Amino acid sequence: MNRQNLRMTSLVEKAIAEEHHLEEIARDGYAPATLPIVLGAIMLALSAIVGAALAITLAFYYFT
Repeated sequence: MNRQNLRMTSLVEKAIAEEHHLEEIARDGYAPATLPIVLGAIMLALSAIVGAALAITLAFYYFT
């Protein structure tokens, strides 16, 4: 096999391994720690969005 075929084979094997890993996670259920992590990420994202909106609003209010 040439180098290109080996690399493509490697990418395919990685994709298959990742798919199997995701199937195992779905079959076993999610870890109990996943929920607080997801909720924390959502809270951080919402805080960033609200903070940016507030900053833009205040900038327009004070500088126009």
